[in-house]
Amino acid sequence: MKRLLAIFLCLTSSAFAALTREQKIFDFTVLAQTFAANYGPYHWKVRALNFDAMNLRPWLARVEATRNDIEFLEVLIDYVASLKDGHSSLSFFGTFRATLGFSTDIYEGKVLIDSINRTQQPMSRFPALVGDELVSMDGQPVDALITGLEKYQTVGNPRATRRLAANLLTIRPQSLIPSAGSVGDTVEVEVRRAASGELEKYTLPWTKTGIAFTDLGRQPQARSAKPVARETAIEDDSLPAYMRPLAPLLSLRLPRDPEGVLNYGAVAPIYAFPAGFRLRLAGGTDFFASGTYVAEGKTIGWIRIPSFSPPSAAAAIQIFEREMAFFQENTDGLVIDAMRNPGGSAAFVEALLQRVIPFPFRTLGFEIRATNSWAQSFASVLSSARQFGAEPWILQHLENNYNDVLQANREGGTTGSLSLNSTGSLILLPSPLAYRKPLIALADDISASAGDFFPAVIQDNGRGKIVGYQTMGLGGNVVAYDGTVYSEVGARVTQSLMTRREPVVTPEFPTAPYIENIGVRPDIELDYMTRENLMNRGVPFVNAFTRILLDQIGN
Repeated sequence: MKRLLAIFLCLTSSAFAALTREQKIFDFTVLAQTFAANYGPYHWKVRALNFDAMNLRPWLARVEATRNDIEFLEVLIDYVASLKDGHSSLSFFGTFRATLGFSTDIYEGKVLIDSINRTQQPMSRFPALVGDELVSMDGQPVDALITGLEKYQTVGNPRATRRLAANLLTIRPQSLIPSAGSVGDTVEVEVRRAASGELEKYTLPWTKTGIAFTDLGRQPQARSAKPVARETAIEDDSLPAYMRPLAPLLSLRLPRDPEGVLNYGAVAPIYAFPAGFRLRLAGGTDFFASGTYVAEGKTIGWIRIPSFSPPSAAAAIQIFEREMAFFQENTDGLVIDAMRNPGGSAAFVEALLQRVIPFPFRTLGFEIRATNSWAQSFASVLSSARQFGAEPWILQHLENNYNDVLQANREGGTTGSLSLNSTGSLILLPSPLAYRKPLIALADDISASAGDFFPAVIQDNGRGKIVGYQTMGLGGNVVAYDGTVYSEVGARVTQSLMTRREPVVTPEFPTAPYIENIGVRPDIELDYMTRENLMNRGVPFVNAFTRILLDQIGN
C-alpha cells in the first residue's frame, strides 16, 4: 500500500507533459492582453519607469527560448515584476512549501534573524539567537540571494521589495516561487553571532509540505482566450446597496500577505506598550487595539488599525467612533498606528478618516482604466441611486462620474480623478464625533494600498504629522483574473491610480499626484528597522514618537 501511495504521489507531481512552444506563446499573449485591456497605470509606468508592457517582442523571444515549464513561468514573473507594482502579481496552484523555521528581515542594512521556531530548529541544532546576522546560504551571500528573490515580491518601494525578498530566504512557497520545489533537503547557513562577532555555520533541514510540480501538462484542445475576472471585492457591509457594482474598485489590499514580516496585519503592534499603558480594546470582536498612557503629565490616546478589511465594516466604524469620542474627552493627543497594514476597503478608510478629520476634506480620487464593463457598472450605480432616492447633489456627482467613464471608454483611455464613495464627491464631511485634538499617524514601508491611502489623506489635508517611513506605494485597486489558459496562472491586475490633492515632487519619479511607486513620504522620518528596536521591543521607537506627539500638543 505504501509503495502504491509513493507511485501515486510521484505521478501526480511530475508525470504531466510539458507545455508546447505554441501553448507557451499563446499563454504569454493572453497574459499580456489581460494587462492591455485592464491595467490602469500603463501610461504612468511608461513615464516613470520607461517600461512599456505592450512591447512584447523581447518577451516572446524569451518565451520561445525556455526549455521547460518552470523557466516559462519565471519569464511570466519577470514580465509582471517589471511593472514594480505590488498589486499586480501572479499565483500558481502549487501546494509545496519549504521552510527553515526562522524568519529574517533587514535592519540597518543587515539581514538579521528576528524570530525562531524552536520546535522546528532546536537550540541543539541551531544555537543562533534573535539579532544574529544571516550572512550566507550554501556559500552564496544573502545580498545576492535577495536580489534574485526580489521579483517574487516586487512592490513600489525598493526598500520594501528587498525586505519582502529577505523573508523568502527561509520561506519558499511554490504558489509564489515556481522553482521552490528544487530546494535541497538541507542548507548550510552562515551566521555572525551578535555577542561575539564570530561566524558560525550550521546545516539545517528544510521542512517540506505539499507536492512540488515540475510540469504543467499539455492540453490538446483549444481553449477560450478571453481573460475572466475570478475574484470580486473585499466585503464592506457599510456600503449603500447602490454602490455594490463598484465594489471591486474599492479593493485596496496587498494581494498576498508576506508570511515573514513580524506582526503584519496583526492587532498587536510591533513594539511593546509604553510603561503605564492602560488597554481598552485588544482586537477580537473589537477589531482594533487601543488604550491610553501618560507622558510628561499629558494623557496620550493610542489606537492600532491592523488592516482596513474588518469582518464587519459597519460594526468596526461604530467602535472606532466610540473610541474617538472617548479620546476626545479623555486625552490630550492621539497616536494612530497604521504600520504593517495590508490595506482593505477604500470606503472603510474614508469612514475612519471622517472620524479623525474634524473639517471638510479632500479624499483621494481614482483614475480608472475605462472598459465597457466599468461604464456599465457606473451606469448601474447611477440608475440604482435614482431608485434608492439619493439626494439631487449626489445624483449629479454620480452622473458626472458616469459620463467621465463613458467618454474615457469611447476614447480608449483613463478617466479623470473620480470619487468612488457613495456621494460621488471628492470632498467629504466629518462625523459630528470626529477627534479634534492633535494627532500623529504612524506608517512604514510595509503600509500598503489602503495603508497608503490613510496617511496620504491626513497629510494632504494638514490634519497631523505622518511619522515613520515612506509607504509601500501601492496606488490603485486590484482584481484577480484567470491570467493564462494552458498554464492556469492567476493574475492580479491594478485597474486604477489613486490621485492626491496636489502633485508630489520627488527625486526618483516625474512630478505626479500619484501614490503608485511614489508612496507617502513621512513628515518626520522615524525608522523602526534598527537592531536596537528589534532587541528592545521598540522602546526607542515608542519614546521617539511620544516625544513628537508631545511637541505637537505643546504647539
